[in-house]
Amino acid sequence: MTLLSHSGNPLLGNQLMFSDLAVFAGKDSPYRQLRIMPHLDHAFPWRDMDVLVQWAGKFASVMCDASEKPFDENIQITAEYVKRMRGKVVVEGAVDEIPDNSRLDKSVIGDTTTPEQAKRFKKATGVDILVPNVGTEHRATGSKARYNPKAAQAIRDAVGSILCLHGTSSVAHEMLPLLPTHGFVKINIYTTLAVHGGQAVARNVLSNLTQIFDETQLRSLAESGVIGPAILAQGAQGAAIGPKLSIVANPPRRDAWFGAVRDRCMEFLDALGYRKFASEIKEKKA
Repeated sequence: MTLLSHSGNPLLGNQLMFSDLAVFAGKDSPYRQLRIMPHLDHAFPWRDMDVLVQWAGKFASVMCDASEKPFDENIQITAEYVKRMRGKVVVEGAVDEIPDNSRLDKSVIGDTTTPEQAKRFKKATGVDILVPNVGTEHRATGSKARYNPKAAQAIRDAVGSILCLHGTSSVAHEMLPLLPTHGFVKINIYTTLAVHGGQAVARNVLSNLTQIFDETQLRSLAESGVIGPAILAQGAQGAAIGPKLSIVANPPRRDAWFGAVRDRCMEFLDALGYRKFASEIKEKKA
């Protein structure tokens, strides 16, 4: 939640997020019929307990993440939180740490959670949703980490279909439709949304350089090798070179990001069979 506020205050970040959700779900909103289920991801009990407890009632689910601790300590911390919050919020817990693309130490890549570890963790903690390490990697944008379906299925057989997949970018597209059959009831897709959204914004900026910078600024960029001189010729053939408010204001960036993220979400919904699911629900209501 610190990312939602420049102040870095997680409580203020939560207030901002839920105030936005209140507006979007309000009686005058075009989205008022949607069911909104906020999730708090990667909350560390030794640092985020105020949010984990005070705000739990506002979340549909929370991830109590003690995976960086030794296994027995992870179990103890997670079990204590589950016991404290039982019946108040759906609790997600991580059996062991998922490798992070931003870390230099990749020694844990390939060391997947064993069925025995998953079974012990579930029994000892009582979590509602369980996060195993099945070969994927957090924030993967080009890594060689790959999803291990056999490991996932073995864990499913040990604990049931209560799994959450972190690091979905490590999963081949053709494997996505199979994830529910491997025991996953929840997947995390933030990284791919951030990448596609960010790239869409960059493309929007690159395609409108002559409407963002004036000619002097463009020549300076060309002389420094940042852009090619052809951009000036392109500007001469089209609209006059120079900043245009309609281009430099927020809407073009917002719409580019939103469109790319929306389309990426639809790809996942299609891959996971939600279009068919929606049709079946519609038929039942008819």
